[in-house]
Amino acid sequence: MVDRSDLGPWLVLWGVVCAITVAVQWSRRTPSMGLPLAYLLSLSMIHLLGGLIYALPWYEPQGAYLLQAGASATQVATGFVTSAYGVLGFGLGSTFLAPWVVRVVKPGWLREIPQRPALKLPTRLLQIGLFFFLVVTPLARVIPGLQAISTAGVYIFVAAICLSCWQAWQQRDGKQFILWLAMACSLPLVTIATIGFISYGTAATLVVLIFVSSFYRPRWQAIIAACLVVVLGLSIYVTYMRDRGEIRRIVWGGEGSSSRYEIILATFRNFETIDLRNQDHLELIDTRINQNGIVGQAVEYIGSQRATFAEGKTIVAAMVAPIPRLLWPGKPVMAGSGNLVTDYTGQSFAEGTSVGVGQVLEFYLNFGHGGVFLGFLTLGMVLRVVDMVAAYKLVCGNYWGFLVWFLPGLGMIQPGGSLVEVVGSTAAAAVLIWGLRFFSTAPRQPNVYQI
Repeated sequence: MVDRSDLGPWLVLWGVVCAITVAVQWSRRTPSMGLPLAYLLSLSMIHLLGGLIYALPWYEPQGAYLLQAGASATQVATGFVTSAYGVLGFGLGSTFLAPWVVRVVKPGWLREIPQRPALKLPTRLLQIGLFFFLVVTPLARVIPGLQAISTAGVYIFVAAICLSCWQAWQQRDGKQFILWLAMACSLPLVTIATIGFISYGTAATLVVLIFVSSFYRPRWQAIIAACLVVVLGLSIYVTYMRDRGEIRRIVWGGEGSSSRYEIILATFRNFETIDLRNQDHLELIDTRINQNGIVGQAVEYIGSQRATFAEGKTIVAAMVAPIPRLLWPGKPVMAGSGNLVTDYTGQSFAEGTSVGVGQVLEFYLNFGHGGVFLGFLTLGMVLRVVDMVAAYKLVCGNYWGFLVWFLPGLGMIQPGGSLVEVVGSTAAAAVLIWGLRFFSTAPRQPNVYQI
């Protein structure tokens, strides 16, 4: 087990990996659409922030929930160090191993003939994405087998905004570019008002902003904007969490749009700026988005021999996840994390409570720290290859080719979910975009953009 006073070097390591990933994304040698950085920052939300607050000497959990059911400081520190093994593997896989593999293998699908982009495609994709969000997603709650497809449909909406930003930038249309960015930044408010959750909109906004940062110039403006986004994002989070119960009571209670608008306006009228010396703010992070605790509990639980390593069982389950339940009605694999967290931490949760296992814990419960490092090494390599291919397709004007790679890449950015969820949604995104492309007859023409 690790003492919280020893977290400093691991925090520095995490920061170095993030810095190197940003440098690689902004390098002109190999293009990037930001998928590895999006994953790394999403992972940082649920592990780095938790490690950071426990490294603060003045923070001591005081809330009733944290004292009764939460992890100890030692368990949190142990969980964070375990996640740092994963970050190190991810960094090596995405920044060094993936480019080396591409240079050695020289796959044919990296070669691309420049062509004229399908300029109307982003608008069509926005319409398709809205259809999935407004029609298919509600149906997925009652019809088995539609969950993965509905999630993939939402990815189409996010990809459409990314393409719209790219197109506006290439055409030097500043007004349109700002308009699409503003739409992306408003997604957290949209998801709060429609479904009562901020996480889905935040994840979508993060993907778009990182995508834009891959080509935005000048870089110094992107750096300043990134710092502001971090502060603003955390401030929005603590403000939302303060009034989350009342917001969800109105949204889930079926209140009209005027009532939803009033409660959201009232919440943000009393806006709070993130303060790392504010006990309430730190406990909101610790209670809701800090997954280091359950990882540390699993390390201790398995170490005391109250559970044994799964030795790849959940990975095998993830491999069969893409098989549709319509073809295999009795498929034993279910979406979500099931009882994995309880089975490997010994902690019970209230009925109806959903606790995501996350990739750090899932790789650990299979093969220990070595499994965390190698699992994230592989994940980083695969995601970076997908990212490079998507980037090559986009800069050559092949919008469909970009989407065929980018959408499955978005499905992989779920660091808090189980491998079953990741593989299932990635496969669903691939199937959906291939289906849409099959019914498209967009002709190839010479490219008119300067690459």
